[in-house]
Order: sequence, then C-alpha cells, then structure tokens
Amino acid sequence: MVVLLLIVGLSKTAFAGPVVDRIKSAGVLKVGSTATGVPATFMDTESGKIVGIMIDVAQGVAEHLGVKLQVVETPWSALIPSLQTQKIDLIAAAMLITPQRQEVIDFSVPVYPYCEALVVKAGDTNVYKSIEDLQGLKIAAQVGTTYIKGLEERGAKNVAVYDNTGDILTEITNGRIDASIIDGPVAKYLVKTKPQFKVRVVESYVPVLCGDIGIGVNKEDKDFLQEVNAAVEKMKKEGKIGLILQKWGQ
Repeated sequence: MVVLLLIVGLSKTAFAGPVVDRIKSAGVLKVGSTATGVPATFMDTESGKIVGIMIDVAQGVAEHLGVKLQVVETPWSALIPSLQTQKIDLIAAAMLITPQRQEVIDFSVPVYPYCEALVVKAGDTNVYKSIEDLQGLKIAAQVGTTYIKGLEERGAKNVAVYDNTGDILTEITNGRIDASIIDGPVAKYLVKTKPQFKVRVVESYVPVLCGDIGIGVNKEDKDFLQEVNAAVEKMKKEGKIGLILQKWGQ
C-alpha cells in the first residue's frame, strides 16, 4: 500500500509539472486552429496547411519558447474541450475574449481588435459614418450573426439574410444589395485578395460592435499564460503584430 501510494504521488507530481517545461522538453508547441476562420486561421489550398494571422502569432510564441509549432486542425466546437483535456497547448483562432469564455479558459493579452465593417459597391463614394446613414438602402447580413439584430435596432428595415459573406459581396457587386455589415478583418482580406468583388470597405464608418482576439490558455497553466503574454507583448513592441496584420490585409 505504501509503495502504491508513493507511485500515485509521483505520477501526480510528474503530471502537475510546469507546462512550459513539458513543451520545451517535447520541443513542440501544439495549437488548435480552425480551417474556416479567414483571415485569422484558414486552409491554404496550395500548401494544404492552415495559415493566417493567428498562425503567425502562434509561430512567434513558439519561437519565444524555442520550440517548433504544430498546428492541430480542430473544429470550432472542440477547441475549448481540446484545450481543457490537454490535447492542445493553446487555442490560436478567431476567438473573441468574452466574459463567458473567460469563465472556462484564460486568454492572453489582446492580440488584435475585431470590429464590424461597412461594405458597399466600389462605385458608391458616399460618406457613411453609421448604420443610421444607411436608411433607404438595401442592406444584407450573414445568418447567425449579431449584425442582423444590430441593424434592426438602429432602424434598418427588411434586412436581407445570406448564408455567407461571399454571397453578400456577390450581391453587392451585381447591384442587388447596396450595403452590408460584416466582420471587419474578413471584409478587408476579401477586398484585398478577391478583385472579382467590386466592393469597398467604407473607411468613414465608425464601428460599434468591437471585441478583441486573444490566445486561449488552460486556466491551470498560469505560468504558461505569463510566457504567452510576454511573447505577444514582445511582438507588439517590435512591430511584428502590425506586420502580420498588414500581411493578411488588415
């Protein structure tokens, strides 16, 4: 019995060792990412690898720790459970820091802001500053987003609902829709990389639905969180975060 208790005690001690030491010993930082969160994390069809803003940021964290980066493709719904069960070390995805999520996981310092954007046809040169300025226009939003309610609360009538952003931009290009409120980072990336969409992001528009993207960390890994924060802050100070955002059209 004494021997058994000693073995169990040693096992618990080994398991509870600092996560940073474990990662450095393995030489690999495992991050969970989705393949559909352009431009934060998405599948590059040419390389067959997940790329994007948060992958580049995660690479910076890996370099800070002196290890290699391993990206684990993970469905959105499985990201937090995978972190909690230590299948991954971090969540690097388009995940907003919210009070609800902070109840179950920790987040790094904010990596970059995530706000909505107003998109109109390229030839529309009007100066729009708010949703209230869109009265009389045909407006669209993506199904399942908070933008539908936000538009209606600010006086928009008969908001058209579409399955995805690509369909919305096509409708604006073809003149069937005048404007849309969509995720800012997504809008900027698509406008830059998809010239077939004849649309523009309205620079004069002032967003009102903003949040911050952060790196998800297991609540038990407080020491690791400090290391992640140190890496992100260093990247900000050196201007690397800004260069990453610029690289992905932000």
